[in-house]
This record gives sequence, C-alpha cells and structure tokens, in this order.
Amino acid sequence: MIELRSGSSEATLLPHLGGSIGSFAVGGKHILRPTPADAASPLDAACFPLVPYANRIADGRFSFAAKDYALPRNVAGFEHPIHGLGWIMPWMVKDEQADHAALACMHSADAHWPWDWSATQSFVLEDGALHVTLEVVNRSDRAMPCGLGQHPYFVREPGGRLQFAAEGVWINNAGMIPEHPAPADHFGNFAQGAVPRADTLTDNCWFGWNGTAAWQGVELRSDDARFVHVFAPPGEDFVCIEPTSQMPDAFNRRDNAGTAVLEPGQSAGLGMVIRAAPN
Repeated sequence: MIELRSGSSEATLLPHLGGSIGSFAVGGKHILRPTPADAASPLDAACFPLVPYANRIADGRFSFAAKDYALPRNVAGFEHPIHGLGWIMPWMVKDEQADHAALACMHSADAHWPWDWSATQSFVLEDGALHVTLEVVNRSDRAMPCGLGQHPYFVREPGGRLQFAAEGVWINNAGMIPEHPAPADHFGNFAQGAVPRADTLTDNCWFGWNGTAAWQGVELRSDDARFVHVFAPPGEDFVCIEPTSQMPDAFNRRDNAGTAVLEPGQSAGLGMVIRAAPN
C-alpha cells in the first residue's frame, strides 16, 4: 500500500489490487468509500481504472477493421466483459513520493484483448484534492480501439444530492446494454440537483456531459470525458460517478459513442480531479 499526504488530506493506493485507490479523506472525513483491509476484489476499492475499454461489451462481440472479435467474460458473475482489464491486473510502482505517485501495467495480446498495450496512472494529492491521470499506449503493430474511465465510489449519506448537466441518458435493455436515449432528466432533474432514487437501481450512462459533477460538497471534474456513468444501487452506502471517454458497448456503435482508434505507438489519456469543498 502507498500512502500519500498533503496538509489535511490523505490517500492510499493499492497497486496489487488493480491499481486501485484505497482511500481518499480530507480533514479526517472519507470522500471515497474506504477499502476494507481484507479486500480481495477491486469492486471493494475506493476507485479503480477502466482501460483499455470502459463498461460493458455486449456478449464480448464486436467488429473492428473488418475483423470480428469475441472476448470471453473477464469477471465471474458478469454477463458481459466489463471495465477493461487494468482493474483486474497488478500494477507496478514507478514513482512514490510524499504527495504523488505513479503506477504502470502492461498487457500482452491474448483472448481477453488481442492487442498489446501499456498504461500508467499518476496521482497527485494536494490539500483538499486528488488528481488522477490515466494514459494508455498502443504497443501493437496495428490499430487498436480503446476507451478510458475511472470508477470512483463516493460515500453516500441520506439525502445526498447529485448535480451535473448532460444532453441525455441511455436506457438499458434487460442485459444492461444501452438500448435507446431519453431526456437527461429521465431519472431526476440532476441539472438542478437531485437525490438518486433509493428504491431502484440506477446504472446508466449520460451523454453530452459537461465534465463536472457535484456530490455532497465534493466536485468531480474530467475535461477528457464526454460521458458520465452513474451507478447507485439501492441500500448501499456509496454512489459511483464514473467519468468515461466512451459509452457502454461503444465498439458496437458507429457515431458519437466515444471510441478512440490508436495507431501503433499512439496514446490516449483521461484526467480526473476530486475536490472537497473548503470548510
């Protein structure tokens, strides 16, 4: 575990657990849900990276560059391959200082992703804010599709209000794959600030996001993300507000889905800042 400190702020990183963030607290108050000491899955972490794709690929099937691909499920219990591979891989420590660190991982082409790639995450802690930058490089000898994101779990308190602006939201089918768009206020008027429903699951992607969101006195910002995915399961003590460069199942959609195409040696990046409001 890596520990970062700056002023009244503390953060931990878990390289062995998918390059996850273990915790982020300001003034002793947890901003992200802290990871249990005995956690064995990144799903129990405070935040994990999405690389080389974000969210789900329907049945693992897609076509790219006139070739069809069929990826196996990458995590037991999920119907589709989900969240990429970085979150279920160990990461190496490249740099570790008092208030910043860098992690890296590398993937060789296999059945789960038939391209070579490497990724880095840099973390900078300042008093009241955590800056995270995720970058992926195509190490293959041919073009690679990709998408990036982060999956932070914010502490949820009763009556917590979420505020962000977007153009619309995708409604999912029974397999949790986006099926048709709806007005952005379909699940609540989040442009004005609304409490995520506590009686039903929210697991949906908003498009045309302006890159900022506010939650219980915390600001999330990502200038590189066109989409924000909100995961708010009923009865849980967290809400996930996930900045992503692509929508779920983006590889199977032609227009405005956010898929980047990286030529050999090219890179793509996504930054995220989580900032607590001053006391």
